[in-house]
Amino acid sequence: MKRMLIARPGNFISFSSALSGITSQIGRWRQLSRDRAELARLSDDCLRDIGLSRSDVRRECTRPFWDDPLKR
Repeated sequence: MKRMLIARPGNFISFSSALSGITSQIGRWRQLSRDRAELARLSDDCLRDIGLSRSDVRRECTRPFWDDPLKR
């Protein structure tokens, strides 16, 4: 079987490596979405315990799924 290569500036990566990276990124986006939904379900007392306000949560939950604060 012939291996497909994808060009990147200065080097090449295999198709399977590219696919793995894409799969990982989609998984990260799904996790961000779940985390934000869970954050929205926390009570005001729980939010206060972790130092967040309801407006902080609202701001975080309105971010698009691809907006990763950790840029993973």
